[in-house]
Amino acid sequence: MPEIVSRLNTNDVRQRLGIYAGEKIPENERNLTDVRNRVSLIFEYELARIATRILEDNGTQNLFWCYVVANRFPDLEVRTTSGERGLRVEVKCLQSIAEEKSANFDTLKKDIHPKTDFVVVFLWEWKYDSQEIKWNRSPFVHKAFVFHASSLAYLRDWYWLNKPPQDLGDGLQGFDLRYAVNCKNGIYNQEEGNYGKLLRIWKKDFEYQPPKSTLLYHTVTDYLSFKKIVITEGFKNLAYLLLPKITGSNEIYPIHYNDNNDQYFIGWQSKNVCFILNSFFSMFSKERKNDILVHIFTNGANKIYTFNDKYDSTEYDLDGSQMIKIKQHKKPKYLIQGLVEN
Repeated sequence: MPEIVSRLNTNDVRQRLGIYAGEKIPENERNLTDVRNRVSLIFEYELARIATRILEDNGTQNLFWCYVVANRFPDLEVRTTSGERGLRVEVKCLQSIAEEKSANFDTLKKDIHPKTDFVVVFLWEWKYDSQEIKWNRSPFVHKAFVFHASSLAYLRDWYWLNKPPQDLGDGLQGFDLRYAVNCKNGIYNQEEGNYGKLLRIWKKDFEYQPPKSTLLYHTVTDYLSFKKIVITEGFKNLAYLLLPKITGSNEIYPIHYNDNNDQYFIGWQSKNVCFILNSFFSMFSKERKNDILVHIFTNGANKIYTFNDKYDSTEYDLDGSQMIKIKQHKKPKYLIQGLVEN
């Protein structure tokens, strides 16, 4: 995967996904989702092409990656020239700054082979770095993750079944032979919303723990690391996108808090404005939070935006350790619109 990511980020690939002068990306949610889906599909094709090229570069001539056109799962397979099937891979892509990273892994466990099937997730973002090829921007893959598909599906189902909604009525939440099934006040329907969303599959310290298994243990560890990296990387990219629009400066630096021998990342600062991620800030006691705010204020900040994991934000004026609430911004794009209007 590191080699695949490296090749995905070459000009040879990125020039084919670039946005060039005069082209615009739609801002409405539906069509913006279509753009993300298009980028995801092209990454899927490029993965198969590059992975096959890597096999050839290493002298393997009888294996190739192919597209699966007959089934919903998976997206890609590795086959021999005689047609024998090996690995199967489902590809998911997440744009880092998207407030709802809604790629779904909803394939039922019965349709997943535990010995051959994997889920690959690419975390990408637009990058404005035109060099000899004059694009306006082009996707850049920040990270790639690989999960054992059957174990990930097991965690997904275990969490979903043990956390049903409060309004089931006399019914049950579960599965039929085709898909997950919701129940609301005794009425059943196909689950089409939250089941399998990649950032909702598992929660740290969930009260109902699955059976002990080395593979499940590693999947939980990898998943929680994946979730933290995705949110943190998205927050970083959001800070680098928005802070210059607020302060007029491209000088951005991380905010760290030193507690005894430990250093904690809190957020990002440019001039007098700070972006803080709630999930990091909330881990501290009230006393520690006051110390952090005083530290930020001493370093010249008097404006703070706090963000939740979906990047909804709240704007505050900062005076010492006192945060004075100004307004809330539901989505990052509304924050940008407010800046443009002002």
